[in-house]
Amino acid sequence: MNLLIGLSTVLAAVVSLCAPTFEPGRIAFMAAGVVTGVTETATGIGGPPMALVYQHHEAPILRSTLALCFAIGEIISLLMFLIMGLIHFRLIGSALAFSPFLVIGACLSQLAHNHVNGRLLRTFVIVFAVVSGTLIIIRSIT
Repeated sequence: MNLLIGLSTVLAAVVSLCAPTFEPGRIAFMAAGVVTGVTETATGIGGPPMALVYQHHEAPILRSTLALCFAIGEIISLLMFLIMGLIHFRLIGSALAFSPFLVIGACLSQLAHNHVNGRLLRTFVIVFAVVSGTLIIIRSIT
């Protein structure tokens, strides 16, 4: 399954380079949400499907939508881990240890976001999808 998801991710990114600008509809957003959920659960990498659907939107919309989707997904994952009894105190401590880096990243993003326009962000989305897919492919064949 990892190999299929990796190849599909790379293929989708490459095809999107050649495809004309598009305005996705409700079905595309719902499909991307489902695919994101499946790929996140199966491989741990869920960002590329949603990012590729939003690649032609303005940078603030792409950033805020992906951030909200990831936040909701992480909250759901944490709740499921909690229900299943998989969250232990030592894991909470580890998560808290990384909190300063989250704050630093959030502060740095405020400085950078005015300099990242839609075209640069789209390039980043495509590169992110190719790299993510390639890493899944490598992980599945090694």
